[in-house]
Amino acid sequence: MFPIDMRRKRDQKGNALIELAAVSIVIIPLFFGTVGIGINLGHMNQAVQISRDTGHMYAKGVDFSQASNQSVVVNLAVGTGITANGGNGVVILSQIIQVYQADCQAAGYSNGQCTNLGQLVFTNRIDIGNSSLRNSNYGTPSSGIVNSSGNIAAADYLTNASAVVTGSFNSELTAAGLTLSDGAVAYLTELYLSTPDISYLGTVGSGGVYAKAVF
Repeated sequence: MFPIDMRRKRDQKGNALIELAAVSIVIIPLFFGTVGIGINLGHMNQAVQISRDTGHMYAKGVDFSQASNQSVVVNLAVGTGITANGGNGVVILSQIIQVYQADCQAAGYSNGQCTNLGQLVFTNRIDIGNSSLRNSNYGTPSSGIVNSSGNIAAADYLTNASAVVTGSFNSELTAAGLTLSDGAVAYLTELYLSTPDISYLGTVGSGGVYAKAVF
């Protein structure tokens, strides 16, 4: 027979293992979740900064249909895996106006012919990176109306339904106390970064991060 103190020590060791196993069920997922949140926060901060910097240049007139200017965005996004035509992310650039009657008249359309009158519409769309990863939150104009420079002709943005901005962009402008006056242009930059480095978590947000900027 074991002495009483030896049996007590053996039982205590057994209890400690059981307690460790029970605590590990909570501690290990909590640890990896904390790590994942930290990594995702870093990705989000990077996405916000890239979208702001790119959007500022876009609003200043930089032509991102040019390969040399696309390389600037790729350099801004160094470390994310974005390339000019692929990789782990996509930058979606859009110019948006509101169609007024003066726009229809300038193009020679009557109100009945100018079917997008009063709507917010895209006049330019450029994708940099892997466009298959994500679409814009605000609609995608038909590829047939977007030329090689990303521009959409007046004949199309005044009448083509696919040029109309969808989603919550209009309400977001209204909530911010903003309206697009005749001739004004909003420059929208959307950025999506996939995050394969934390996909092992299998949690919401581990697929990627999204950021946008409007100028």
